[in-house]
Amino acid sequence: MESLGSHSRSYEWKIVMIIFLTWGFVFLDRTAISYILPVLVDEMDLTAGQVGRINMWQTIGYALAGPIIGIISDRTGKRKSLLIAMVIATAIFSALSAFANSYGALLVIRFLVGAAEGPILPLAVTLVAAASSTGRFGRNVGIVNAGVAVISGTLGPTLTTQLVAITNWHLAFVIVSLPSFILALIIWKVAIEVPAPNVHASMKKEKKKVSILELFKYRNVVVSIFISISMMAGFWILIVFAPLYLTTVGNLSMKNMGLIMSTMGIVTICTSILVPLFSDKFGRKPALILFASLAGLAPLGLFLFPGGMFGNIALILCGGLFGAIAPIYMNIIPEETMPPHLRATTSALIIGIGEIFGAAFVVGGAGTIADSYGLPIVMIIAAAAGLLIALLGFGLIETNPRKKQKAATTESGAVIS
Repeated sequence: MESLGSHSRSYEWKIVMIIFLTWGFVFLDRTAISYILPVLVDEMDLTAGQVGRINMWQTIGYALAGPIIGIISDRTGKRKSLLIAMVIATAIFSALSAFANSYGALLVIRFLVGAAEGPILPLAVTLVAAASSTGRFGRNVGIVNAGVAVISGTLGPTLTTQLVAITNWHLAFVIVSLPSFILALIIWKVAIEVPAPNVHASMKKEKKKVSILELFKYRNVVVSIFISISMMAGFWILIVFAPLYLTTVGNLSMKNMGLIMSTMGIVTICTSILVPLFSDKFGRKPALILFASLAGLAPLGLFLFPGGMFGNIALILCGGLFGAIAPIYMNIIPEETMPPHLRATTSALIIGIGEIFGAAFVVGGAGTIADSYGLPIVMIIAAAAGLLIALLGFGLIETNPRKKQKAATTESGAVIS
């Protein structure tokens, strides 16, 4: 893994915290609409199918842009400048959501929000990887991922719903987008561009011939893609439909819904850091299998006990685990599996395919199915996604350096004996 060993530990912490804030706020730019949806459903007379399709096209934009910008980044060596451009674009389109006055306009604008945000995480993680000291990458990615839990998951529901109550949904979109503009400026001032991989000239020539199809030769890439599809389905069903589910099926008020979602976010702060740390100690596979199984309990609890104490507790304790396992297959495994000049592309591809087929098609289809069979059916789909991720996890090749070294030592000792 690339490392800027010449930089100080203080620079490492600066980058980790800046990306922590950036990823948290741009994710809020994307998810704020979920907390505003109960108002938009009434004002624009949206159906569950239309809600699903808004998320579907936002996700398609995210998925299409990620691999494209990832390839450009890997071939040009540009990380910082592209990251800044995408953060600013996300903030602009998120703010423009305030001017949507119809389902069609909202659909187009949210597609652009997704397209702008799609490349941000792969680009941001390359900066984190370059600044990370040996043995700290998993922890640092976990901290970055916790930004989603702190800002989008914990502060986001309360902040957004209160802004809607105090002002209106138009101003809420604008205000929520402002921090992303500020963070783009901070990245420009503080971050150091990641140098292009220092490889031999012949390898550079070979790199130009690499096609995306070659990435599928890596078993971990293929398995991670299927995990990504399942995880995106479970994660986004909860993000998109849980607030609406709690206020309609569970008959909770907007205020209580925001409180539950924020409480879930507080728990997710811890799990977002602890899950990657667990994977550093016990391996990527065991962490993914264990916590994916637990993640499925959140939608299952909502299905069995809608609006009840047990359903709310299951959501609070386990709802954030879909997101907590994401860095393992999105960032950590690609960084530990792939050569340096393919890492951003691989990460973006895994995220992009998962977004299209999981977050877009499955979630969009779930909304359409819910129009016919009711919202509870989407929770069954999300619970099944958690189980499928756990099963797929058995197909991964362990990449944790500590576990690989231990396995190699054990195997060497067995051969000698």
